[in-house]
Amino acid sequence: MKFTEEDDRYIYELVSKNVKYFRINNKSKYRDKYGRITQERLAELCDLSHGLIGNIESKKVVQSFSLAVLYRISKVLEVDIREFFEDRDLD
Repeated sequence: MKFTEEDDRYIYELVSKNVKYFRINNKSKYRDKYGRITQERLAELCDLSHGLIGNIESKKVVQSFSLAVLYRISKVLEVDIREFFEDRDLD
């Protein structure tokens, strides 16, 4: 789905694609141990459900989530939380 900046769902879409990008292009301390982090592994490391991570990354689902969840993900991926709010051309 594509939302405009005027739509409140836009921020979820933006964060969604950035979470997926940083998970796939993982540069954290876990890269040497796990290589590319799967959704399952990220969920485990963040103590979240695999379904939640899958929904966050999905283009078909608008999954709301708390800043605390995003903070956990940012810590595991070793990405400044502000990076999730950057508009990147990743498609």
